[in-house]
Amino acid sequence: MQVPRFDDAPRRRRLPVLLAGAGFLALLILALAGAAGGLRTVPGAPAAPVAAAPEAAAMLPAPTTATLAPHKPTPAERFRAVTVRLARNQTLAQALVKLDVPMAQVNAVVASLKGLFPFHRARPGDQLRVERRDEDGELHRFSYRQGPADEWTVERKEDGSFEARKRPVELTTEVARVAVKVEGSLWASLERAGEDPELAVLASDVLAWDVDFYQDVRAGDAMTMVVEKVLADGKLLRYGEVLAAEYKGEAAGRKRLFRYTDPDGHTSYYDENGNSARRGFLKSPLKLARVTSGFGMRNHPLLGYVRAHQGVDYGAPTGTPVWAVGDGQVREAGWKGGCGKAVVLKHRNGLESVYCHLSAVAVSAGKAVSQKQVIGYVGSTGLSTGPHLHFAVKRGGSFVNPLRLQIPRDAPIPAKWAADFAEKIAPVRASLAGEPVALN
Repeated sequence: MQVPRFDDAPRRRRLPVLLAGAGFLALLILALAGAAGGLRTVPGAPAAPVAAAPEAAAMLPAPTTATLAPHKPTPAERFRAVTVRLARNQTLAQALVKLDVPMAQVNAVVASLKGLFPFHRARPGDQLRVERRDEDGELHRFSYRQGPADEWTVERKEDGSFEARKRPVELTTEVARVAVKVEGSLWASLERAGEDPELAVLASDVLAWDVDFYQDVRAGDAMTMVVEKVLADGKLLRYGEVLAAEYKGEAAGRKRLFRYTDPDGHTSYYDENGNSARRGFLKSPLKLARVTSGFGMRNHPLLGYVRAHQGVDYGAPTGTPVWAVGDGQVREAGWKGGCGKAVVLKHRNGLESVYCHLSAVAVSAGKAVSQKQVIGYVGSTGLSTGPHLHFAVKRGGSFVNPLRLQIPRDAPIPAKWAADFAEKIAPVRASLAGEPVALN
């Protein structure tokens, strides 16, 4: 009996078999594709999002250009600045115009500063800083600086107007010990020590009764001071009071003075034993200068013959202030022949002092003056070859050598205040000696 072939099966039985085989093949292909996709998946990668239901999809906002595009940050504004110094005889407005600031903005800056900035105090050398926007060159900020403690700023606001203010500065005071060895001039020695050389002027003021800074200073001398320093934002603004000063010199010897205010409020300088530093006469009528011609016979530089030089000449620049060497009354003030513009003072101790060749006189006849008061300014009037001060002293109508005068000191500290004096100067004395002491 012949076995029927598969092809011979009735068509109605073959169709379901074919359909089942096709389905199995499709499932096998899908399984293999899924396995291959799993192999390509990066470990840790997020799963593909599941499609939202039609209702949920309808609730989601449609994507916009803003949500799809990457965020670009707004570029920061850029500025350019220029700093200049106020020139001589130049106003603030003129300086801004020279910097090409439009006139309307110049007027706006000046108007904003009115009532805040003292325009009459503007002086050559003051610092001006102008900041402009790079984009359009418009003025953004302006600052005006007069030293470390005085600065004014003008800034553009969002509405385009300008607002001015004075920058607040924190001022503090500290007490410092300053020690220098003199090499060359005292001025240069202080500069080398990192100090403001103006400290030399303060030193000459404190030690004026004992040290002549024109002829007593020698190389190798030493000076030590305990002084207040006023700081603006941590930087030296100026010196305050000199609390103690010591000078050790070949010609001057050793001088040590302390500042003391007694219970009655009177302040002066005294040595360690309470003796007053103050004398009836200063050692010199100038703070800083040099002796160019001494007392005695000499060949006159203009007249050409030998004659008595009845005073001392101090070389100094025109305009240097001249001190009254002691309290007294103005006997003469004005033109005095070969002496040029001059001042003559009469003192209570029977002495007279004469100041010649002044460029200007600062007192008038008959007026009382006090020691260290400015009575005139160095010049070259009368019989003179150049700027200098001729200083002379008379005793009983005769000229005497000013450099050899022996003037007694003022009264010492009263005994009732001796203990208070000793207590107050003790920490300052320790600081002067270099010991670490808190004086602030």
